Amino acid sequence: MAKKQSTSPWVWAFLLLVLASFMALVLFLDQQIAENGAQDNQQQASTGSANKPTIDFYSVLPKRKVEIPISEEDREGIDNPSINKEATDRSILQVGSFQSANEADSLKAQLAFLGLQATIKSAVVNDETWHRVHLGPFKSDSKLSRAKNLLIENKIKYIERNPAN
Repeated sequence: MAKKQSTSPWVWAFLLLVLASFMALVLFLDQQIAENGAQDNQQQASTGSANKPTIDFYSVLPKRKVEIPISEEDREGIDNPSINKEATDRSILQVGSFQSANEADSLKAQLAFLGLQATIKSAVVNDETWHRVHLGPFKSDSKLSRAKNLLIENKIKYIERNPAN
C-alpha cells in the first residue's frame, strides 16, 4: 500500500495568514470608499446648492405663454368647426366598379384585411347593374391620407369623388 502524505501544519498556517490578510485588505478598502463617498456628498451638498438654481415646474409653467400667429382664414375654421367638417366629409374614394357582386365582395374583404371599411353601392348604368366599392366619407384629412397611402402601397387604384356624384 502506498503511504499517505500528510500536509505540514506550516502550510495550513500560511494559508490562514494569507486569507486573513486578504480579508483585512477588503475591509480596509471598503472603509476608505465609504469615507471618501461621505466627503464627496458633503462637498456636493455645500457647493451644489449655491451654484444650481432650483426650478419648480408647477410654478414656472403657468407664467409662460407662447403666442402662435394664426391667419384669419384659420381662425374662422377654429371658431366654426363646421367649416372644416364640411370640407373633409366630401371625400369618398371609389376603389372599384364591378358587374359581379362577388368581385365587389372580394375587394371589400381585401380592404377589410388592410383595416379599411368599404361599402358597396349598386347603380344601374345603361340597363346594367354595376357594384361600386367605396371608402368614406372621411372625417379628417389624416384618415383620407392614410387610406390613400394604404391603397398605393397595395397597388390598388382609386378615384376620389364627391358624395353628391
